[in-house]
Amino acid sequence: MKKAELGFSGIAYLFVGAIMGAGFASGREIWQFFGVFGEAGFIGLALVALMFIAIGFMTSRVARALNTNDLGRIVVPGENRLLKGFVANFMALLLFLAIVTMSSAGGALFYQQFGLNRAIGGAAIVILVIITVIGGFERVSGVFRFVMPVLMTIVFFTSVAVIAKSGGQLNTAGTFRPSPLAGNWPLAAILFTSYNAFGIIPIVSTASLHVKSGKHADIGACLGGLILGVLAITLLYAVMTDRDLSDRMDMPLLAFSGGLSPALNLIYISALFFAVYSSATSNFYGFTGRILREPHRKLKIIVSACIGFAIGLVGFTRIVAYMFPVEGFVGIGIILMMTINYIKITVKGKADYGD
Repeated sequence: MKKAELGFSGIAYLFVGAIMGAGFASGREIWQFFGVFGEAGFIGLALVALMFIAIGFMTSRVARALNTNDLGRIVVPGENRLLKGFVANFMALLLFLAIVTMSSAGGALFYQQFGLNRAIGGAAIVILVIITVIGGFERVSGVFRFVMPVLMTIVFFTSVAVIAKSGGQLNTAGTFRPSPLAGNWPLAAILFTSYNAFGIIPIVSTASLHVKSGKHADIGACLGGLILGVLAITLLYAVMTDRDLSDRMDMPLLAFSGGLSPALNLIYISALFFAVYSSATSNFYGFTGRILREPHRKLKIIVSACIGFAIGLVGFTRIVAYMFPVEGFVGIGIILMMTINYIKITVKGKADYGD
């Protein structure tokens, strides 16, 4: 495969794209994990930003030191082949669930905005993901370099417009029900970070092997985490201007944009669709890299994506409230193992980070 020469911005875009799916860009995840806790949610998101930066940095360094994007080798310290294989396959399974959640999100978007059958939006996402992933890393990274700057700009300025309309006033009144599996803000912050790690690790590790230099990889990984932190805090401020509305809607910020102007609402619908697509593509690509090898790779990609689409018809809000926290508990163990692996490699002092 021709090696892409990614700079720090390319790494950052891929990092952000792995996380900025429908749950993030729509404000659903931000509300469910942070907005329900009121002002304490801002503390949780500041912690998340720091953890995102740390995970991105460690992933990039381990991938370059070992010259691999194999999930088992990146995460598991030591030479236990069985454990490495189990972790890699288990993470691949969780990455597969991204096509489930994102196809469900595409369905929720089309249903909430146009009243169309949820299957239509889900099918549109799945078809685009299949076309992109079949083209390999070159196509994935090329799409992200084009889409992500526009997407980040739209999400940020729409959130700012919502805040401006409210006069910058937060609505802290009322009590709202958090996810049963994330009942307080410190736990919610940890779970939010850890389930997102399943998207961060495969795409950052792969991207780190296609960089101009080690410094570009380190800066890009940290920049990606920082951008996500800023976007998340801005989104939280926006959804907390009307907490009742945020709690009622599958996609809160989409509802807010509709109250600003029809033109902005249409722009945000487009942005949200591409956010769903980018996250689904990034995570599904990580899954295919581990599981769907030759022969008949393209056929396997199509079949597995269609299976994910079928499962995703269960409904987006339920997935965010229940499946994401479960993935988060598993992700805690993944992050701990990778941290030990990073420390072990660093302590040895023999790692070549390509600096």
